[in-house]
Amino acid sequence: MPTILICLILVYAGLGIFVWFNHKTREIKDYPLKAELAVLGAALTMHGAVLLMPVIQDKILIMGFGYSISLIVWLMLLVYFVGSFFYRLRGLQLLLYPCAAFTLLLGALFPGKYVGYQINDLPFMSHIGTSLLAYGLFGIVTLFAVLILLLNRNLHRRRVSSLSSFLPSLLSLEKLMFQGMWVGFILLTYSVVSGTFFAEAVFGKPVTFTHKTVFGILSWIIYGALLLKHSMTAWRGKKAAVWTIIGFVSLMFAYVGSKFVLEILLQR
Repeated sequence: MPTILICLILVYAGLGIFVWFNHKTREIKDYPLKAELAVLGAALTMHGAVLLMPVIQDKILIMGFGYSISLIVWLMLLVYFVGSFFYRLRGLQLLLYPCAAFTLLLGALFPGKYVGYQINDLPFMSHIGTSLLAYGLFGIVTLFAVLILLLNRNLHRRRVSSLSSFLPSLLSLEKLMFQGMWVGFILLTYSVVSGTFFAEAVFGKPVTFTHKTVFGILSWIIYGALLLKHSMTAWRGKKAAVWTIIGFVSLMFAYVGSKFVLEILLQR
């Protein structure tokens, strides 16, 4: 396992411990967000440099299982880092950093096949780029959904915990979840349309309805239905959060899950 990858895993795990310790022992107003973001910014710079190295040196994009999930983790952390300057994302890092450390460790242990794609293929790169951005955004949206379920459980039990006091209000979390979902849905729409209706231009061959295509379209339908119902009836709460998680699971099966099965389990 590369030394720099071990360092990144340790940094993200350390940030997770730092956030969990502080949310239990400090008042909200005393939480050292600037210190956290400073460390995260340095880690993101190092992480991004590792990901960009093959792109700059060999003019290729590697799409193996380990590299793909490392890139998605980087995008999720980048969304949180940039978003923290504009939104109150307090509480998201409680789940984000442990997930980042675990996912990077998984990718390091199971790197999969290192297949390189030329970056001068614009239609293909646009498809891949929007797909990965959608993954990163929906990953963040899913973490919001988990936080909503945890906060909902505490409220129903009428229990005030350090988690409840640290998180934003339920309405704020739901608003952030649907805002992120809208942006992710636009990106996913482009990805689904380009990969389905313009498959020959993107992949050089006609579309084939594999499990990847089916799960991609299914996740698009789930998110579209969620946004439509929310727009028409202001639907929110526990069921909306659960369906958000189901949509992300379907999206995972469409790309990352299929890569894990093909590259790790089947060695193809």
